[in-house]
Amino acid sequence: MNQKTELKKSMETYVLLILMTGIFLTTIMVAAALTDQNVFAMLPKFSWNMVNSWDEIINR
Repeated sequence: MNQKTELKKSMETYVLLILMTGIFLTTIMVAAALTDQNVFAMLPKFSWNMVNSWDEIINR
């Protein structure tokens, strides 16, 4: 009988998920390149003001 171990099943699942995520992100990047868009320019710039302080969290 050909029984797969749990480790092999888990590794196959992780490889599949990484592959699907890679295809998804590659599709977005190719579409952006074909339409002369900069995907990274659309993302908001990070600022420490975006992060809640403990005072804001506790006082809600």
